[in-house]
Amino acid sequence: MASIATQVTKLATQSAGLRVRHTQYHKDGNHLCQDSNESEATLKEAMKEVLQYAEQKITDLGGRMDYRTVISLFDCQSAFHKFGGPEPNPENKGVSMRPDGGIIFATFDGIEYPVFIGEDKVQGTNDLRLAEGKKKQALGNAIERAAKNIRGCEMLCAHMNAFPYVIFASGCDFHNSETIAKRIEMMNLGYPNHYLGVSPTTTCDDLDAGLDKMLIDTDVEKKFGHGIASVYVKAHKWDEMKHGSSRWRKKEILNISKRVIDKTLRIILK
Repeated sequence: MASIATQVTKLATQSAGLRVRHTQYHKDGNHLCQDSNESEATLKEAMKEVLQYAEQKITDLGGRMDYRTVISLFDCQSAFHKFGGPEPNPENKGVSMRPDGGIIFATFDGIEYPVFIGEDKVQGTNDLRLAEGKKKQALGNAIERAAKNIRGCEMLCAHMNAFPYVIFASGCDFHNSETIAKRIEMMNLGYPNHYLGVSPTTTCDDLDAGLDKMLIDTDVEKKFGHGIASVYVKAHKWDEMKHGSSRWRKKEILNISKRVIDKTLRIILK
């Protein structure tokens, strides 16, 4: 057996090596959780497991699940018309929206309810420009297009007191030192985003704690009759970390999606 002195020396060497490794990680624009096997994913990549979960939950409750990746303005109008909306226009069959994660429907007693509508928005290239030696440029506005889909999905949810519309936003444009994320709040009746900041010293434990808070704070119930999107923002500062550093991990997407489905079903069936 190695002597205590040898073991202490070995531990000290390992600790020094870890410090050097962490320092280099910071210099390279990484955060500590990237030094693990935690997988990052897009919403589309996580949807297989989300769908399996939703189908099991809905079936156990006596319902039927359907999944669609595209829905037309005519479809939205038809759903809204059943509960007092305007007459659907057949010309609108050619106008559609394609949420990144599609739309999961549950049918109970012949009535169809959306229980999950998912969007995945990655925005920000100034971290790439910095790496290329280029100047910072004005931020994009692609996220503002989500307002169209939110309004369309409100028609689908007109007959229920829940609004299971989820946006997973990530990238340096959404960092709290910028104002882009506030545009989301503007189109979301001023309700704050769920925010998770990532820095060079962020650990997996930090991310897990942030996820736990998001899950606790998730609320899909309508407010004053209005659908409020559940917006989850994960962001890093453009001049601190490299591109992709704040991408969502697969387990984060799965846990949030499951929580939204659970809470929506609870509201529908109560």
